Amino acid sequence: MASTTSTERSDSRRVGLAFLSAGLLLPLALSACSSGAGAHTVKDSARAPQSALSQGTATGSSDAADHKVLLDGALNRTYAAPDLAAFAEQSGAVNVISGTVTATRPLVTEPATTVETILTVSVEEQREAGAPTTVEVREQGGIVTVAQVRTDFEDKLKRKLTAKELAETVDYQFNGVEHARVGDRVLVVVGDDTSVQKEGAYVSLARLVQKDVAGPTSRSAATKFTWPGEAPNPAWEKSVDANSLME
Repeated sequence: MASTTSTERSDSRRVGLAFLSAGLLLPLALSACSSGAGAHTVKDSARAPQSALSQGTATGSSDAADHKVLLDGALNRTYAAPDLAAFAEQSGAVNVISGTVTATRPLVTEPATTVETILTVSVEEQREAGAPTTVEVREQGGIVTVAQVRTDFEDKLKRKLTAKELAETVDYQFNGVEHARVGDRVLVVVGDDTSVQKEGAYVSLARLVQKDVAGPTSRSAATKFTWPGEAPNPAWEKSVDANSLME
């Protein structure tokens, strides 16, 4: 999915920096340009030892991040299906899973400084019988420290970053989609992660989340999921019953 990058100015209390982006000198508080994650094949060192990347622990939440990079993606023909159910039937969608996120970790791939997140999901239900019940799902965006994207920042800023700057966090957010958190119940249409020779390694094609429901949960509410931001296709339904995708 092709993408362009925009940035938000950070808190005025932060150190003000500037760099050249798309031919324009923009006054920013330590923000960086990044290419779209969908244009890159990523390999995780734990999943493919030969890859060159930076890893660490996701730090904090989007609200707590010191800086934000907004990635905007254009509608891809792949998402031209009339609804999510039709999309999930396409050849690239190898499975549909629902379950609970038990762990997350950021993944930074060079040289394009592509930021993604690996979700570990304990699968409760899935379309493909016999598939693994604990899986890893790679998706676009994530929260990392500036140290993890240091090369990209220093190349653009033409200087070395300070220890204080390197300790700050950056939220790479794609199409306004909220990042998955540990404990989230998710519904994910997935494709095979072809860069990883490992069963149960997927790429997220579409992820929905179950909102907290106060009081006793009805059977229908237990299988209802909504988008955590913009749907890949604005024409698609706002909420989805997981059962409709499992057949």
